[in-house]
Amino acid sequence: MTDNRQNITQLCPVCGETGKFAFTGKDRLMGLPGEFNYAACNACQTIYQTPIPSPETIASFYPDEYELYRPGRVKERSPLRKAVLRTTYGYRHITGGLPDWIGRLAGKMVYRDTIPYKSGGQLLDIGCGGGKYLLSMQQLGWQVEGVEFNPTAAQTCKESGLDVFPGELSAAAFPDNRFDVITARHVIEHIATPKSFINEIFRILKPGGIMVLVTPNSQALGRGWFGTHWYANEVPRHLILFAPNNLQLLTSQEGFQSISMRTSSSPKIFLNSWDYLTKNSGKPSKRRKIRRFFARAYVLAAALCHAGDEIISVFKKPLNTT
Repeated sequence: MTDNRQNITQLCPVCGETGKFAFTGKDRLMGLPGEFNYAACNACQTIYQTPIPSPETIASFYPDEYELYRPGRVKERSPLRKAVLRTTYGYRHITGGLPDWIGRLAGKMVYRDTIPYKSGGQLLDIGCGGGKYLLSMQQLGWQVEGVEFNPTAAQTCKESGLDVFPGELSAAAFPDNRFDVITARHVIEHIATPKSFINEIFRILKPGGIMVLVTPNSQALGRGWFGTHWYANEVPRHLILFAPNNLQLLTSQEGFQSISMRTSSSPKIFLNSWDYLTKNSGKPSKRRKIRRFFARAYVLAAALCHAGDEIISVFKKPLNTT
């Protein structure tokens, strides 16, 4: 039988250049059948599934028991977080917590991804799942809306009283310049056409508004170590794996200005990747003390290398977009 993996005809969805075979993977999380090929762009190094599946096939990758569709529950914020929100990010209406001087000091080191408060601000969360993040931001005083393509998850949000559009972002047809903040956390890697996705966000974001993207980092230290066993590959749902350089390229092509970009890691990805690599069928690594110790060491190493498992980035729509 002829191996066609090296014959990559699918062009890069970010820059349009040719790609070469990168790896073949299986669905380790949900156990869906089949194997899926991925290519690496010869120009910008974007990793992408080839061929890109049809919308109907992509929808089949997400059974209703997918964990992100569970109902949202918002935990009580810690006293430290309340102090940081109030003193560093403008949430003056948040009461309680630690003294303000502690909040100002801690705000230089922790909770650095907090969105600054805007009174009456309109926030859209794309791929809102069960609505946990929307409920959290609503509690902080934002006017929130969501988009969720899975109808079961969208219904879960509506049962929580949230205003969520069930479908794709483009089908929601929001007016131009509608939102102050748009977040897409672990969403863009699921999108087959990222350029049109970013362009639509640009259209509905107010001039001066910000876009927050969080996505796996294809240049992560852990991906270098674990390869096809890296948990955040999440074949086949992750259609595209980005790195800081090609994410910057994608967003700048559509008119965004970069405000900040950094990487981050958590023990979870290391521990789950270890279980994939070793085919662990016993007690999961997250319940093993020694492995948790090594996972924390990995998080530190990834931070020192600036090669964490996910990219956390903030972009701004320029005030003058003419």
